Amino acid sequence: MTQNIGQIIRKLRKERNFTQEELAEQLNISAQAVSKWENGTSLPDISQVVPLASVFGVTADVLFGIEGTNAAEEAYRIVGEAEEIKRYGELPTYLAAYDHLLEGLQKYPNNQILLNNCVGFGLSLCLPENGWLYAADRADEIAAETDRQAGMIITYSKNPSDVLRAHQVRLFLYSSRGEYDKAADEAKNFPERTDFTLHSNMARVEESRENWEEAIRHLGIDNSYTMQALEDNLARLGKAYYHLGRYDQAIALFESWFRTMEAMFGEKFPSFHDFDSGDCYLLLAQAYLASGNEKKAMDNVENSVRYYLEMIRPTKKIRLAALRENPPLIGHGITDIRIPVPVMKVKLTKKLDSPELEQLRETDRFRALREEVDAL
Repeated sequence: MTQNIGQIIRKLRKERNFTQEELAEQLNISAQAVSKWENGTSLPDISQVVPLASVFGVTADVLFGIEGTNAAEEAYRIVGEAEEIKRYGELPTYLAAYDHLLEGLQKYPNNQILLNNCVGFGLSLCLPENGWLYAADRADEIAAETDRQAGMIITYSKNPSDVLRAHQVRLFLYSSRGEYDKAADEAKNFPERTDFTLHSNMARVEESRENWEEAIRHLGIDNSYTMQALEDNLARLGKAYYHLGRYDQAIALFESWFRTMEAMFGEKFPSFHDFDSGDCYLLLAQAYLASGNEKKAMDNVENSVRYYLEMIRPTKKIRLAALRENPPLIGHGITDIRIPVPVMKVKLTKKLDSPELEQLRETDRFRALREEVDAL
């Protein structure tokens, strides 16, 4: 039996191109212990069987020579449980969800499904700029663990997209914590051109096949991501102008962006920029306030909030841009996202509570807008 298990461990290790040292690192044991298992001079401790199976992506039965399945189903179950634990706006629930994922990783170390979910949670919890999501008391601990997990993905994942995401997690982490040289090193792992993407290249394949519907789908998705990336860059550029006191340039930038969006989509369009990090309407409002134009500032606060208020239907759900007929530019690229009204109320309240809007709070228009949100 000892020899059997050792042979299986060696076979699985070599199939996955792990050295004995790499396998030992993932299990937090010595390479000598791995060597002894494979040589048949010792058995894995019972507590190491499930972690060992997880590293190989098999069930414990496989280690004992019994046919089995991989651990993906169990990992997805753990991820699903974590999603059910969290409640928007309640930090303790997000910490509980994160800890649930960590418990899963103890059982299934180096499981790429769990690692990818963990680094996403971890990054949210350890960056001060994430507002209520910032877990100040545990930020250092979570940052160190997130950095380690990102390194595991970079070293062992066979999925290039996951590896790039892990590099980006490290870039955000190092930038936020003042480790700028390390952040710059991570940035160098990314391609210079924006068309080196999955959907752009898949569209090229489908064009060659003359499979035009699939080409449209991939290009629509890619254009949607491109729009999000462009607006994110514009938002950051506008913030830079704002912080330098160049309010006129920030205003001109955002106004031209919204004119472009309206020309392309034929209507006012919700900001692609991440809802919780401050959309471009609010950034424009802040620039107008700084330049002394309260009316224009309030116009854009209303633009930021009323789009979503107007989208509420008797179903008590909100459907974002996908409720409208998808315009040709993005084809099928926008996903139909539904946000429950209670969650939307929290999000809109957070917008209106932004300290940058303090100057507007006592105006009649702001009060009226706040009453509409409070009535949800």
